[in-house]
Amino acid sequence: MTPLNATTADDNTRHPYDQILVDITSYVFNYEICSPKAFERAKIALLDALGCAFETLKQSPEARLVIGPVVPGTQVPNGFRLPGTSHELDPMKGAFDLGSLIRYLDHNDAFPGAEWGHPSDNIGAILAVADYINRTARATSSPVLTMRAVLSALIKAYEIQGCFQIRNAFNKVGLDHTILVRLASTAVVCYLLDCTEQQTLSALSHSFIDAGPLRIYRQSPNTGPRKGWAAGDACMRAVHLAFLAKKGQPGAPTVLSNPKWGLYTTLMQGKEFQLPKPFGTNVIETVFFKIHAAEGHAASAVEAALILSRQLRARHPPLNVGIEEVVSHVRVRTQKPAMIIINKQGTLHNAADRDHCMQYMIAVVLLKGSMINSADYDDDSSWATDPRVDTLRAKIDMIEDEQMTADYHNPQKGSGANALLMTLTGEEVLEEVVVEYPTGHPWRDDTSGLVKEKFEENVRGFFGGERSSDIVKLAEMGLEEFIEMDVSRFVDTVAGPGEVENLDTILNGDGENKDSAGSIDQRKRWADAGDDDETIEAFSTDKVDGSNPTNIGKATKAASSIGQAELPNAGSPAALKHGKNELPTVETTASEKEEPAAPIIDQSEPTATAVAAAMTPVLESPASAKQPLDTRENSHTASAKTYPHPSVDGVKERTKAISAVNGSSYHDASHDQCEQRKHPDDPPSGEIFMKAFPPGKTPHPSPYISYNIPYAEACAKHIDDTFHATRVYILASGTLSKKTDDLPSLRHAINKRLGEDSVVGIRRGVKPHTYYSDILQIVQEAKDANANCLVTLGGGSLTDAAKVVTLALANNATTLDELETLYFDSPTLRIPLLPATVPIICIPTSLSAGEYTPLAGATNDITHHKHSFQHPTVGPRLIILSPQLTTTTPLHIWLSTGIRAVDHCVESICSIKASAEGDTIAEKGLRRLLPGLLTTKMNSRDLKSRLACQLGAIDAISAPLNRVPMGASHGIGHQLGPLGVGHGETSCVLLPAVCKYNKRVNSEQQQRVLNILWSEEAVMGVLGKAGVDREKSDLGDALDVLFKALGMPRTLDEVGIARDQFESLAVGSLDDRWCKTNPIPLTREEQVLEILEICVKER
Repeated sequence: MTPLNATTADDNTRHPYDQILVDITSYVFNYEICSPKAFERAKIALLDALGCAFETLKQSPEARLVIGPVVPGTQVPNGFRLPGTSHELDPMKGAFDLGSLIRYLDHNDAFPGAEWGHPSDNIGAILAVADYINRTARATSSPVLTMRAVLSALIKAYEIQGCFQIRNAFNKVGLDHTILVRLASTAVVCYLLDCTEQQTLSALSHSFIDAGPLRIYRQSPNTGPRKGWAAGDACMRAVHLAFLAKKGQPGAPTVLSNPKWGLYTTLMQGKEFQLPKPFGTNVIETVFFKIHAAEGHAASAVEAALILSRQLRARHPPLNVGIEEVVSHVRVRTQKPAMIIINKQGTLHNAADRDHCMQYMIAVVLLKGSMINSADYDDDSSWATDPRVDTLRAKIDMIEDEQMTADYHNPQKGSGANALLMTLTGEEVLEEVVVEYPTGHPWRDDTSGLVKEKFEENVRGFFGGERSSDIVKLAEMGLEEFIEMDVSRFVDTVAGPGEVENLDTILNGDGENKDSAGSIDQRKRWADAGDDDETIEAFSTDKVDGSNPTNIGKATKAASSIGQAELPNAGSPAALKHGKNELPTVETTASEKEEPAAPIIDQSEPTATAVAAAMTPVLESPASAKQPLDTRENSHTASAKTYPHPSVDGVKERTKAISAVNGSSYHDASHDQCEQRKHPDDPPSGEIFMKAFPPGKTPHPSPYISYNIPYAEACAKHIDDTFHATRVYILASGTLSKKTDDLPSLRHAINKRLGEDSVVGIRRGVKPHTYYSDILQIVQEAKDANANCLVTLGGGSLTDAAKVVTLALANNATTLDELETLYFDSPTLRIPLLPATVPIICIPTSLSAGEYTPLAGATNDITHHKHSFQHPTVGPRLIILSPQLTTTTPLHIWLSTGIRAVDHCVESICSIKASAEGDTIAEKGLRRLLPGLLTTKMNSRDLKSRLACQLGAIDAISAPLNRVPMGASHGIGHQLGPLGVGHGETSCVLLPAVCKYNKRVNSEQQQRVLNILWSEEAVMGVLGKAGVDREKSDLGDALDVLFKALGMPRTLDEVGIARDQFESLAVGSLDDRWCKTNPIPLTREEQVLEILEICVKER
């Protein structure tokens, strides 16, 4: 008798592999590709994918964080050279990295069907494995693969993935389409690795055993950056499965069809896979290339939106209000996949959200009047926080058009249609705009040419110079020559760092991935580029238009005296290379000099690559310590000598070596330890030397700061030891030159340490607003003197001049017309713009903090237009803080520039994008600045308070440099600058009023600032003496009292602004970026007027 709880035993009969796995394997091993069109399209697809990878490397710091060895410092013999980087990786991590870079910005090709996917995702696995195979084969003198093998694998991977996509909707059961990337890559990688067909069947079965990742990271409300690296993850797993199968791992033959445990039963709701036709070459021949940075289902929609935007702008009479106000409603007819994938309402939380929201794409194109690009989705894009975008999004409705859906799924029709019907206020309805076949569609004749242009643009934007020309030649190479190229020769052509990675590696060290120049739009708005403070804010602007020709200049790998075994990446260390204007340096012989006390050094920086990249050697003996860099074995020649940021590791090693010789002590202090020693009651001994900003916290390389030893001593020391310069040009304040002995003291210190006549030129003062004529004169003098270091002693105009001079020297600009080709929004901007190589050491005397930015303002003598010059390499490399020197600055300038720094802190904490980290830094700045300013007001010789203010200014500027949007105090203040009001004075007048206006929406944030103020004894004393009630007063009241105590102007009348100027101020303010990001966005003139009215009378 059968027990009641008995179950039927599982049938353990072995069955053959599921037929679909057999078909895939047979296709990969036995199908001969005879279509020339397929190979030609495969070549285009490969180059397009690599172009997308370069675009990602240039633009996405988020993506750069996920690439490179899993364990830093790992070295792989015969590893895959990851294109666009110096990484040499195992084929699994190489597949992940390249697959992720290709896919991350959603700009790579696509193929439609019941499941939308991106066949070029597979290239990550194919190229990584093929290159690894060849490098290993070379080591054993085995045969190597050619690009024919890569293109054949590519064609077949495209076909496998695409054929599955046509009829099989994984999205309906919640699975992600990268299940097909893993499947297709597994199949072709097995073939490349010379697996047997039986091993390939095993690997394919394991690919399905893994099932698929959930699609959740592509869908609201969980959309996130994993959708950018999901394809890389699939590539990595495919390579792993292929290697496991080759080692003999058995498979699961009925992984699909097993009636109880198979994929069809467990995940596909009993539905078997359908393939519409036998595998061939159809997918590669009909794949859709993304010319524009829009998710594929929206490609035709953004083109239609651009047509409508241009129609609106061409209307007569022209629009007198914004497009967001003119448009009443937009109806979008679209296909069902678009309704599922990119139809979103509510808050968009990140770039991944935005690039999968059709309403966002349409709104941005309507507002821009130009095509959307990848940068427009970034968190730091101005569009991400522009309230007009959300206003328009709310007016855009998407509906499915059943005919469009049918045509989308019909291979004979191949439609990617969208239709936009716009209704304006007043019920006027514009003619519906329908785009059926967007650019990049396989049926369009211009597609191949546009893809090649896109590839060339991505290459030139990332590599620049001769490197880009060599890579672009790949697109021009004939197919027959291309397919016979050795795979590793091809990879060598596209490997090695581009401009962005070189700058990150050289100037920041490669232990951190920075938001480097590659992600900074070089054509940002210059809102009345006034003094240093305005320069700071211009740098922190969000991206405004579609163009992004960031030109960082030519950079190449170079030898170093440091052993390569110490480097985390197997490539040799990199160093910047001179461009057209190579400034020769004078080689000197070593001389024994007395070393100063060892510095206290920030420990947050170190990476071996940074050491190699910097020009501070690891010393082997006291003799080599004193030998100029130019004369060491394997070092740069004079014509290639450059001066990157100093490496902390290098300085540490140098100091240790020196200490061993002279018996002095070496202080190895962390940033926190340095902070402790900076307390006025616990002063440190010796120099404090550290980065101004933590690694990765600014979109440009952080300068170093030095203090706690006399500024002249520090300057001479670092010219010699850190920058190894021998010929110094000084730009000094006219006032300092006439009224103090600071300039002679500095000159004497430099000549004493470096030798007589080391100071090869001196400029005493420049005209306000930094005119071209002054810059060109300095350029000529510096060239004639072969200067290889600039030192500024004094205020902001000098620093601006030095920055532009270094850029002019690097680009050999010696005339007014040539200078006009260097500013960032110039119609004749040089491409590429070569990096500045002559280091600047800045010794500032105010709190404007422009020295911490890589931007400068300079004025054309003829047109009197002031222009912004910006480049990641033009900022000072070292800033020396001298509280004593700042006493030469008029007190009202010192205090007003300090209040501008206070404004940065307050508007950072009260910002619409405030963060816990940013608030902590801003709080530190406030605690240094306000007590310091109040103390120096009472005792202008209090040097401890002056140093506190200098350090507080660094904290304050962190917010705008990190693109935390400021508010109306900055925005309206920009309009006061051209009327003769100093930037510091604008903050004195506007900040209290703006706080009062914003209180209704950010009272909690304002209360935090108030709590900080009341917790500082010096501040509390002033507020209490003025009768301020802590419980009843608001932040605006408290700030007004403090500014009054500092003797600053507090009304518009006091700074010479009359009521009849208010209307023009209001109109101009509405165009300012910071007014749009005010906690209460300023979109109407009456809002600005309300704030100005608060500023009319003394509060």
